[in-house]
Amino acid sequence: MAKWSTKRIASGALSLALVLSSSPPSQATEYGLNDYVLGLSMPMSGYTPPPGGYFWDQFYLYHGSGNLYQNPTANTSTRITYNFLADVVTAAWYSDVKILGGTPGVAAVTGIVGFRNTAQTASTNSSGAISLNTSSGEVTSLADTYFSAILGWEAGEHHWNVIVTGFAPTGNYNPNRLAQTGLNRPGLDFRGAYTFLSQGGTEVSGALGITVNAVNTATNYQSGAELHFEWALNQHLSSGLAAGVGGYYYQQVTNDSGVGDAFGPFRGRVAAVGPMLSYTFTTEKQQVSIGARWFHEFDVQNRVRGDSIFASLSFPL
Repeated sequence: MAKWSTKRIASGALSLALVLSSSPPSQATEYGLNDYVLGLSMPMSGYTPPPGGYFWDQFYLYHGSGNLYQNPTANTSTRITYNFLADVVTAAWYSDVKILGGTPGVAAVTGIVGFRNTAQTASTNSSGAISLNTSSGEVTSLADTYFSAILGWEAGEHHWNVIVTGFAPTGNYNPNRLAQTGLNRPGLDFRGAYTFLSQGGTEVSGALGITVNAVNTATNYQSGAELHFEWALNQHLSSGLAAGVGGYYYQQVTNDSGVGDAFGPFRGRVAAVGPMLSYTFTTEKQQVSIGARWFHEFDVQNRVRGDSIFASLSFPL
């Protein structure tokens, strides 16, 4: 297993998140978005790297749209379009001290986000005439900050870990602005992950977690709890190349609420699947991993539907 121990440097050991949002109308947690970014911690979700420091830089591109709010009584509907590009930087450290037989680690995550949001509201009057009202906003700024505590174990070809991540609302947030780089809601995410990695390089990974949100004090909106599951089937070759397929599933499990909730107990759902590719090489005694993933979303309810594209660069410090 030493062959694979340094090539997967913390990619599966972190609960990374990036907060991106739009202003109302929205559904399925406030603004229809979640702190935990689906697909960001794949593949090798259950693997914990050897003791030491690690760096991970990841670009995240997302485009999606959907009718997030419809009001049959008022004969109106609103279609939201998200376009954003983020650069997420992670620093992680793993200790050589054992706790409960496992390797402990910590990680800090921050990012810069460029986000453009468009909202188009269609209204139908009594005579059947349709009018459109389009507004948009954009902002580029720092995102919220996240901190993870990790504890991981391994036994031969089996690897597993537990991770607790706290979301700190440090991003650029203004409830009166159409685009944001922060959701202004603290939260905690609890996740457990498992990876089977055979001597021949065959990987099977899965990670299950739940995010518990605090109230957005600027809007008095309480977003519901969110369940998320990620999976990956990957083949790692001796040349350093790895290829496979992965996906995620998200389901909001409790209702939105609070004084600021004007839309009711809407619960979001989304699933996605797509290809994954990575390559690990050594240059001047420094091991470097690069990777790319694309996930196409389907089975969407009360959220936008789109495509998530990730490009990553990682190496030990």
